[in-house]
Amino acid sequence: MGKFSAFNLKKQTIGCLAKQGLVDASPIQETIIPRALRGESLICQSPTGSGKTHAYLVPIIDRVDENLPRLQSVIVCPSRELARQVYEFARPFQKYYQHLKIRLLTSEAEKSDNLSGLSQAPQIVIGTPGRLKDLLSGEYALDLHGVKSLVLDEADMLMELGYFNDIDAVYSLMPKEVQVMVFSATLDEGLREKLSHYVSSDFIFEGGKDQTAPQVKHHLVDIKHKDPVEAVKNFLVIRNPYLCLVFSSRKEEVRRAYDALKEADFSVTMFSGDLDQRQRRQVIRLIKENRYQIIVSSDLLSRGIDIDDVSDVVSLDLPGDLEYYYHRAGRTGRFGKSGDSWVFYDSDHEEKAKALLQQGVPFDYYELKAGSLVIDPVGLAPKTKLKKKKAFSPEEQREVKIAKAKSHTDKVKPAYKKKMRWEVERVKNKYRRKAIQKSVNRTLHRKAAEQKKETK
Repeated sequence: MGKFSAFNLKKQTIGCLAKQGLVDASPIQETIIPRALRGESLICQSPTGSGKTHAYLVPIIDRVDENLPRLQSVIVCPSRELARQVYEFARPFQKYYQHLKIRLLTSEAEKSDNLSGLSQAPQIVIGTPGRLKDLLSGEYALDLHGVKSLVLDEADMLMELGYFNDIDAVYSLMPKEVQVMVFSATLDEGLREKLSHYVSSDFIFEGGKDQTAPQVKHHLVDIKHKDPVEAVKNFLVIRNPYLCLVFSSRKEEVRRAYDALKEADFSVTMFSGDLDQRQRRQVIRLIKENRYQIIVSSDLLSRGIDIDDVSDVVSLDLPGDLEYYYHRAGRTGRFGKSGDSWVFYDSDHEEKAKALLQQGVPFDYYELKAGSLVIDPVGLAPKTKLKKKKAFSPEEQREVKIAKAKSHTDKVKPAYKKKMRWEVERVKNKYRRKAIQKSVNRTLHRKAAEQKKETK
């Protein structure tokens, strides 16, 4: 892993990164930053938590002419929370560049507040597509002719939410030679085709086929038809995670889980579309201050938001669009740290879990029982029954004969045949238990071997 100091950055940039404890560059940053510093357009696909934000922020800030008071870079984000997060990442650099001006332009503030101070143009603006369109191409337009770089962050989400018409309006006003950098967690053919309108560069960085970081472990948990909310209460007591995100696809279930966990005295907060913008900002702030152990959320929190040190992610259900499972799981295992993603299911809700297995998610299997989380050696595999006419091994045949002999009597007594059947069944059950234990032992040995390989 290379160091930021190897990129020939300005001493102010290196100093700011070092102050934040950022000395070593991630693999994506090693690849992207040198090209971005040369002004190349590019597309970068990489899992969440791989360091995409600093991969574009560092070269943008390093290339800014802070003594030139005009707009030089535009960063487009699909949500207010993501835009604010990028803004918070960028703000520390202002202490090292005395004349650097960065503005956040989103609909969380009134348009008049966004306009305040724009008489002196910022060098960098970060915002959501609709508000950027209003302020950059409308009657209050800033001059875009000096823009050197345009960033489309979380491009797959921008496309899902239908924001490319607004982006087109802003892009059409920029210089033809503008550098365009696109960053996305996924990159399907439809998105590639759309991006070809903006990015003429042939360089596309694809960070592997894994849709979550390799250090994330995936687990399917059979909750045996328990209420998922009651199941998660039991799970949290057993697991006692450092910091856990609990996801549900439905706002009503998010509220129900939050209320139940709060009533049970867990350190918990909630994030969903039911909160207004002020409440959402406050929750994000308190989460980042490590005020809570558990966060119950809808899929609003599954995209892009950086929350440090999430140890566990629990899905009470699987989303209709399975792509969001990867975004959920991607909240843990970030920046080289390990993490666990747990998916609750029962025999009535196996279809989506099977679909993820077919997509290559390496699940292992657990059962949630009263007071314990135990390995399930079978999981979603078909439960095949033993044949009725199972052939006995010589050892089993010998024990069956002994059992029959012990229950035999010269005199006919009441229920003697039943007693004989009981003795034979006792022998059969003994060998069934042995077979099950062997299966469990094989699973445990396999997992131990895998863990041993990972620690090497």
